[in-house]
Amino acid sequence: MKKHVHGKGYERVILFTDVMPVAKKKKAMEKGVKSVLKALLNEGITYRIYHHQSKSNLNLQVVDYCNWAIYRKWSRGDVRSYDIISASIDAEWDVFRSGKTEFY
Repeated sequence: MKKHVHGKGYERVILFTDVMPVAKKKKAMEKGVKSVLKALLNEGITYRIYHHQSKSNLNLQVVDYCNWAIYRKWSRGDVRSYDIISASIDAEWDVFRSGKTEFY
């Protein structure tokens, strides 16, 4: 069975994360990310993980905005910002839909 990541024809994946202030947490997060990438990517696709401060990386700022817009939609029913980005969203789901735990 072939593994795949959304989109075909990738030769490599470049992943940006925000800088984590605690080295121990950074190592644990990076280990988890590498595990997921290994499970998702076809053999031969290489990846790099870069840790940048979000204030200096436009990619992270765009992702933060998109996540915030989706959060506002689900948490408050405010779709004003979501409507601006909705054409660029490939998939979306309510991660808490089937659970019974309330998160505050």
